[in-house]
Amino acid sequence: MITFSSQEKYSALKEKRVSLRDAIPLAKPFTILFEPASVCNFKCRCCFQNEPDFHSYLPRGYMKFEDFKMIADDLAAWPGAKIKVVRIIGFGEPLLNPATPAMVKYCKELGLAERLEITTNAALLTPRVARELIDAGLDYLRCSIYAVDQKKHEALTQGRTSVRTIRDNIAALRELRAAAGAARPFIYVKMLESGEPAENDLFLKEYSDIADEAALEKPHHWLAGADGPVRREVCPQPFKMMSVHFNGDVIMCDPDWRGNTCVGNALTEKISAIWGGKRVREFWRLQLEKRRRENESCRNCSFLVDEYAIDDLEGVSPDVLGRPLT
Repeated sequence: MITFSSQEKYSALKEKRVSLRDAIPLAKPFTILFEPASVCNFKCRCCFQNEPDFHSYLPRGYMKFEDFKMIADDLAAWPGAKIKVVRIIGFGEPLLNPATPAMVKYCKELGLAERLEITTNAALLTPRVARELIDAGLDYLRCSIYAVDQKKHEALTQGRTSVRTIRDNIAALRELRAAAGAARPFIYVKMLESGEPAENDLFLKEYSDIADEAALEKPHHWLAGADGPVRREVCPQPFKMMSVHFNGDVIMCDPDWRGNTCVGNALTEKISAIWGGKRVREFWRLQLEKRRRENESCRNCSFLVDEYAIDDLEGVSPDVLGRPLT
């Protein structure tokens, strides 16, 4: 990992965590994910988009800005502390939706969250889009790199976008940020460990001079079966987050593209009513009673053997669900 910014590193944010074990049930989720688009300009072999039946579960579509505003207004009217993080990500490429920078700006105007992030493959991060994201006040931009070698990139993404274009886009963002005298967005560039030290080293070399932080992350295969012994039975995700699809459907697990954790729709119900409502509480109980395999998406998910599962809720009694949301 390489970093040279005086700003707070993206990788350090997880060190400032509330103990979920001591805090549940939460009055509102720590994290809300918005999906601007369910389609992508890549079809990465390691991604859900590469599943042959992906769009039979999740239709192709884009979140309308007016729908986004309605949901954001609902969140802003929810009493209590701010949402800690709003992530604009979902199952597609956020920058395919031309309204994404306006979504960022609107969230900032509402003061909706302590931190606002976008995850992108950066292929569509043109100078115009970069300026819009800077002006909107985006806090963190996470850029996913799949390979630094062109042939390998094409093989992994099943697309022909130039790796040089992607790097130039990120470099341009950094230059535009400096020209604007802005400190944000913090630029976090990451690649999944390739298993080839030379490829990993080349990635760090390519991005060490333009990213605020460049990092190698562990591969994951969520929903596809665990690669090792299951260390835990209780998934922490649904106790701290909700993800809103482009069509308003709310799921309790960010990799659940099959929709088996859907608990409502934010266009027809208030999120504050969905969170802590009957369907959410039933799903929480399913987890705490170690019955997660009753849910098709949870049954073989490898999240619990992954480094991403930081919180540990093993042994927490289902009786906590009788407490008022705090």
